[in-house]
Amino acid sequence: MDAQKLHSIRHECATLKDGSPHPSRPQIPVVVGQETWSRIHALFRELLASANSNIDLDIDPLAAVWSDALTDLCMFVRNAAAMDQSNQAAANSADIVSDIISTIRVTLRCEMTYPEAKKCGAAAGQALSNMATNNKPLQRQLMESEIRDCKSPIESIYLYLLASTNSKTNMAGLMLILNTIKDDDSLSKLLCTTETGQMLAGRVGEMFGESNDDEADEKTMLYVILEEIIQRGHLTLLLTTDPALEAYGLLNALAVYCNENPGSLVCSQIFDMSLLTAIARILTKCHDLLQNVWKSADDTELGDVGMDDIMAAHRSLASTVSILGTITTDIEQQLAVRVLDSGIVQQVIALLGLLSQNLPRIEKASTASTLPETESGLIKRLFMFKCSLIQIIGNISHNNTAAQNLIRELHGLALVLDHMRIDDNHPFIKEYAVVALRSLLENNPTSQAYVSDMEAKGVVQDPKLASAGIQASLDSSGHISVKREASTNTFNVKENSGT
Repeated sequence: MDAQKLHSIRHECATLKDGSPHPSRPQIPVVVGQETWSRIHALFRELLASANSNIDLDIDPLAAVWSDALTDLCMFVRNAAAMDQSNQAAANSADIVSDIISTIRVTLRCEMTYPEAKKCGAAAGQALSNMATNNKPLQRQLMESEIRDCKSPIESIYLYLLASTNSKTNMAGLMLILNTIKDDDSLSKLLCTTETGQMLAGRVGEMFGESNDDEADEKTMLYVILEEIIQRGHLTLLLTTDPALEAYGLLNALAVYCNENPGSLVCSQIFDMSLLTAIARILTKCHDLLQNVWKSADDTELGDVGMDDIMAAHRSLASTVSILGTITTDIEQQLAVRVLDSGIVQQVIALLGLLSQNLPRIEKASTASTLPETESGLIKRLFMFKCSLIQIIGNISHNNTAAQNLIRELHGLALVLDHMRIDDNHPFIKEYAVVALRSLLENNPTSQAYVSDMEAKGVVQDPKLASAGIQASLDSSGHISVKREASTNTFNVKENSGT
């Protein structure tokens, strides 16, 4: 296509766009005739054919003109589809949907080169989203062709839209996904059971986890999509195969959902055995990764783990302990049984033991007031979850003899007792331990006897107290006594005698 021909087409496309139905142009009929749709289809075909033949989108100066012409056509479709639903059917019969999808694929490949292409990709995404709004046949057609039957997941039009660097294009893709799965259990399930769909849902979760602006429209849209998946019980389908620590975005959305819907009935409906087992596996992976990080005796080494993996573990664990803290508060009996059967309690205790072993207790009298300024020390600051883990242990054992016994048998009771001391790195951990201990011992004579039978084995002398002449000792009955050693300083003796 020569320059003159392309500029002529560009002018025609601009004229069509300016004459498209829009609230600001009430004089223009909202219903577009079939002849107009046929002409728009012909223009799309001509422009797209030129991109496949004689326009090099990477170097040709005409590429910007070409992108602008396609943008105008997409804006016409976007406006017409939004103004009247009959335009959706008419445009679809003219094969406009295929034109829009082809435009998205072509323009988003070169959006980093041309700002015009980035703008075109956004307009095309918005046009496709508007065409599919309240159009269930088209929504199903797109899900089947671009999700179920897609042979190469990265070629799915949904992933094209979410991979764009333009937030407007991303929003168009998210709106398309939401309108498709909302109130449609079969399409929501299709999204969560196919390879391409799981990759797409994972990308939505990743975007949610990476977004730091809780007030942004995009994050709200991401959450609404994930909320739809959670409410339909389909999150399990995304996590049960082999949940990765990189799925922290999905876990984060589940944590938000639990905080907003804390009722025991809601929790019992959402947290089936499959989802709880997946959460247990997430805890196991966090434990194994941290064990690998801290396997070296040298505090400056990190084992064979990269920082990206460590951050993913941190985010996954933060979301998981938040989820468990919420669902175990005033837990309903049936859900409590599922939690015990899932292996979650075993992993919580294992994690608490690992963190207790590797996160030093910093007391006020200690000479070490902070964690070491090594890379390992910095990482340890990311995993200050001991209070949360103790809270989960206390929650699940409340009025639950089976949980009390299991925790005692797994040495969780002794582990909680070990935290009934001040720790400046974990404020109020002693108070958390006291509350948990009450739940662990309440109406359980066996656990009460277990604590009563414990014996003191020795006393650790504090250097600062020792330098002040104060010594602690353990007598034969297991009682601790503290006394001041006799001073050899004559001056002090005279002072003490009042002379």
